[in-house]
Amino acid sequence: MNVHRNDRAVTYRQLTGNGAENYERHFVPAIASPVSAELLRTADLQPGQRVLDVGCGTGLIARQAAESVGEGGSVAGLDLSPDMIAVASALPVAPGARIDWHQNDATTLPFPDRSFDVVLCQMTLMFIEDRPAALREMHRVLAPGGRVLITTPGPIQPTFELMEQAIVDHISPDLAGFVRMVFSMHDPETHGPLLKDAGFDDPTTRIYTATFDLPAPADFLWQYINLTPMGPFVADAPEAAKDAMEAQVTQTWAPYVRNGRTPIDQPMVLATGVRS
Repeated sequence: MNVHRNDRAVTYRQLTGNGAENYERHFVPAIASPVSAELLRTADLQPGQRVLDVGCGTGLIARQAAESVGEGGSVAGLDLSPDMIAVASALPVAPGARIDWHQNDATTLPFPDRSFDVVLCQMTLMFIEDRPAALREMHRVLAPGGRVLITTPGPIQPTFELMEQAIVDHISPDLAGFVRMVFSMHDPETHGPLLKDAGFDDPTTRIYTATFDLPAPADFLWQYINLTPMGPFVADAPEAAKDAMEAQVTQTWAPYVRNGRTPIDQPMVLATGVRS
């Protein structure tokens, strides 16, 4: 996914090591963990299974999968960003399956046919430009009877719309593309046809709610910016523009703040499919 500003592109290929560390420090506990609970509950991983985590980030899903499948199973984590993989591979892993980490594009998975029993893809598909190709690859590497489970954010909530508007108003309208891309697969009606076209049987989609306990508005604004590829672009902006962006977020988020925190109920789309 690319967002252009002054002939430069905001892309996860360019995420800095600091961004990946911030992702693990802030995004994982506040957002990724609440989202993952329903994905893993639905996956119901069993001892001995072979699991692939596509778009693994810093490895939250892969590490939990390794515990579930145990020493008799296997787990692979794959991400486009080398810095995400570097952070993931450096983190401790609880007893369970060994995790093999791969820095690679999801549209050309580096695995043989029928290598996995389950493919998990949390909050990644919306960032992949060629989604049909990525889903065909997930289908290819699944064994017969294997399942794919995918989550994407549902409709954007007002707080995130307000944050996007502040970035647009004071930094650059081009950077709105990143926030919009996060929510670009909010309609559950789009997932089933994509899965079916990729060869999956029995595609299902449903909405569930993940509750985020976010910090105060200004704190979350900077945490979010600095864990995404937007960080270097915002850093280049004049100090007055950054101050105005922060002030706008603080003011417009005020109705949503409770005791200094910002609770958000975010709808999530969960899609599944089976390889026959």
